[in-house]
Amino acid sequence: MLDTPLSLITDILLPNVRGLVAKRLRAQGMSQNRIAVLVGVTQPAIKQYLDEDEDDLRGKLGEAGLSNEEIDSLVSNLVSLVSSGRKEEASLYFTTFGLMMLSQLKLCNFHRRVNSSISSDCRICQSLYKEDEESQLQLALSLLRNESVSKLIPEILSNLAYSKRDAREILDVLAIPGRIAVIGGVPTPASRPTWGGSRHLATILLETRRKCERWRSVMNIKYDEKVEEAILKSGLRLVKVGPSDRRDDQSIANMVASVISSCPDVVVHLGGNGVEPNCYIFGENPLEVSSKVNKIAKLCCESS
Repeated sequence: MLDTPLSLITDILLPNVRGLVAKRLRAQGMSQNRIAVLVGVTQPAIKQYLDEDEDDLRGKLGEAGLSNEEIDSLVSNLVSLVSSGRKEEASLYFTTFGLMMLSQLKLCNFHRRVNSSISSDCRICQSLYKEDEESQLQLALSLLRNESVSKLIPEILSNLAYSKRDAREILDVLAIPGRIAVIGGVPTPASRPTWGGSRHLATILLETRRKCERWRSVMNIKYDEKVEEAILKSGLRLVKVGPSDRRDDQSIANMVASVISSCPDVVVHLGGNGVEPNCYIFGENPLEVSSKVNKIAKLCCESS
């Protein structure tokens, strides 16, 4: 039978991730029957997952090519989605994650170890995932729809932006017109993402990408001592600029870009007279940014 790289998602990633998600839900006090419904397997299967050693599950994912950070973000995001009854979004997120891992060739070494017939110059997985900026941003927004993130929305509101690889102008950056506000206790976008939807974040991305091409996505959240403590505790790299009273988009973008050459995860603008302090959370894509924001939000809640 022909081997397919998609089996790495279904046969390696999925069962081990299911096991870690089941353990996390069990630790939250859920019954095995409830977990089975949320995860989409039988109760006996959940019992088997719970009986497995967590280090073994993580070890298998690590052998496949996932980093500890990727495992933690993946499991945390899936737990958040399934525990709130958003099974379809969880399925889409996991599928997108798996295809991105394949297309970035992160699972190749493992695949060659289990199948010696795969050539060293095989690149077929690069074409398995066609980047869709709008779908990625929409999925990232769904990951942010939880009460813990609502505590990170600043008075000026938040936004989430994603630039094209060859972005040259504001219309090359996708964002939310009207920004993200807290409605019904959860962060909610005012509208669908559009190209040129945020002049502020687009200007920041266009300037920062001159010095750090790696970062294509950014979200602004509030800044205070508690948020800074959570950022540092999460292991994310943080740098600060300001304070400054200059409030125009270009001046703020220039300040942020002045410290971005080492590609830190977070740049804090300390604000000024009439300028609210903000944290700018950067990532390679909006899914990575939303994972970082969720991690910060969780740590902030734990310290409350």
